[in-house]
Amino acid sequence: MGRLKLVFITVILLVFSFIGYSQELVYDVTIEGRPVGNMLVTKKVLDSGKVYFSAVMDLEYKLFRPTQMVQLMEAIYQNDTLRQAYFVDKRNGELIQESKIERLQGKEYYRTTKDSTKNWHEKPVLNSLVKLYFNQPQKRDSVFSEITHKYNTIAKLPEESRFMMVNEEGEKSIYEYNENGICVQRNFNLGAVEYKIKLIEEDKK
Repeated sequence: MGRLKLVFITVILLVFSFIGYSQELVYDVTIEGRPVGNMLVTKKVLDSGKVYFSAVMDLEYKLFRPTQMVQLMEAIYQNDTLRQAYFVDKRNGELIQESKIERLQGKEYYRTTKDSTKNWHEKPVLNSLVKLYFNQPQKRDSVFSEITHKYNTIAKLPEESRFMMVNEEGEKSIYEYNENGICVQRNFNLGAVEYKIKLIEEDKK
């Protein structure tokens, strides 16, 4: 699960000039309490008012069979509005899902592709999943998914700096934040299987 491998594959959308500021978050990932890999989340300030975000998860685990999973999520924002995003999920080298969204030049709407299905998204996107690792949400908010191209709801829990997000299928994720608004832990279930993503390193350049 080398970190160099994670860095190497986060280059799908990053074709703009990098102008200096970057931030990296490294997370350990466990399934049912067992360590299975890492996730690297990156924020880079580009030229022309653009900001690049990415999250790469590289896991090896055995539930029903040995599985190597690589997920990549990327987004580019310009002037605080999503310009384009990309998501891909591969298991043992097999493509499971691929999603793309791109705002057309001079337009308010987006062209979307999810696997082989093409569609449109009409309104500007101001917040999405990959940004949640760097930005603590409002007490009650909507968050666009780069995966499904649907909005999830998120709301603050009674405990300090903890939030619950619910997707369109009713699946829940719990996000915890530190005093700087950085996500330090995310807990969620896929079926009966418990996942935990925990921050182990933060690096600013």
